Amino acid sequence: MSRASAGWSQRAATRVLGLVLRASRALRCKLTPAGRLAGALLVASAVLGLDTRETLIYQLFGLTLGLLVVAAAASARFRPRIAVSRTLPRLASAGVAFDYSLTVRNVGAAPHAALEVEDLLAAPLPSALEFFAFKRRADRRLSPFGRLFWYPPFARLARITRGAAIATGVVEHLAPSSERTLRLRCVPLRRGLLTFEAVRVGRPEPLGLMRAQHREALPEALLVVPPVHRIAPLALPGARRLQPGGVSFAGHVGDAEEFIGLRDFRPGDTPRKIHWKAWARTGRIVVKEHQEEFFVRHALVLDTCAVGDAPRLEAGVSLAASYVMMPRSPESLLDLMFVEDRAYAFTQGRGVGSAMGLLRVLALVQASPHGSFARLAEAVLRDAGRLSGGICVLLDWDEPRRRLVAELRARGVPLRVWLVRGDEQSNEVDPGPMRTDPGNLRIVRPDNLAQVLSQP
Repeated sequence: MSRASAGWSQRAATRVLGLVLRASRALRCKLTPAGRLAGALLVASAVLGLDTRETLIYQLFGLTLGLLVVAAAASARFRPRIAVSRTLPRLASAGVAFDYSLTVRNVGAAPHAALEVEDLLAAPLPSALEFFAFKRRADRRLSPFGRLFWYPPFARLARITRGAAIATGVVEHLAPSSERTLRLRCVPLRRGLLTFEAVRVGRPEPLGLMRAQHREALPEALLVVPPVHRIAPLALPGARRLQPGGVSFAGHVGDAEEFIGLRDFRPGDTPRKIHWKAWARTGRIVVKEHQEEFFVRHALVLDTCAVGDAPRLEAGVSLAASYVMMPRSPESLLDLMFVEDRAYAFTQGRGVGSAMGLLRVLALVQASPHGSFARLAEAVLRDAGRLSGGICVLLDWDEPRRRLVAELRARGVPLRVWLVRGDEQSNEVDPGPMRTDPGNLRIVRPDNLAQVLSQP
């Protein structure tokens, strides 16, 4: 009962914080700096001027209120006729600023001067689970007094959830039937899909207290890929393995091999290999002959079971992305394996898939529920016979993960194991199944990821 009560109170607190944040955003967009000063004066005079018989401050309240009402009425008359277009790059990288263009065209008969142009992103609010996990991490760096204030970390997490910070542009003059192209700078704050909703064009009303604003819908999306770091070359010892299905079936389950020709039917051949067209043409029963293929194949196993621990998941995804983009032999295959609602495997190499394709997949990877690691382990062990080696990016070092590593090593699969630890966790871990190969058990933290990856 207490856990249910705590969950209800956390959800209620998150809703209240969301309402305060939305109101704060609306006022910040609508009021100019002078308007914010007038609003503060309005509140102060309302509090201090309650007793109209003892003070004349209520007159200041009336004057300020009148000015704000006139400013609101003046700002409501702004209806510009404009057309807006946006030119985005194909991809962006988390934490790396980029410039893009926004073109504003005046399709009306009236000129416009000093227009403020702001590109708007979708602004979903964080859930209670996300906020309180974020707040627990933020509280470790704050004093006991600072932990009492919930709004600053909520606003900071909301900015990250929105996805990017975009600078506001200014158009000095826009004549009729003319257009201006602005260069805006965007800094992605997270990987994933960046959703653009609209463009807001505004200007101060005559009193200078409020902005007259017009919103032009312009939906568009941009994929932000995880950051990629320079990584030291990795040479895993491993032999070429038989790949049932050949290159064209590298990412599938099947029994076909590479086709090399036709031959006469022999007793014991399966009817499934009969070439029916050649039989009809020649009158002889012929079958298709295939050649089995052997080549190097590595697995990149990404642990995504980190609900409520976003920094470790993001570090793991960035680590996996660094391996995906690392130069490799064109004759080898790389299988990216992870689990969300089910186990996924994406293959790249020898004409199958591409590194950028895997990077796009990693940009959208989400945390999976606790307990789903068993599905990932099952999928990895099912394909272990085809693997020449593997890279495991693990977010924990519990019994199920150590068991997976032990079973892969027992099947002769050489491994490099990366263990992503949190700030509060110690670097001292029992190597377990990696005891005989401690050099390939690496511990990394979100704050030193780039430094550790560059070490051989």
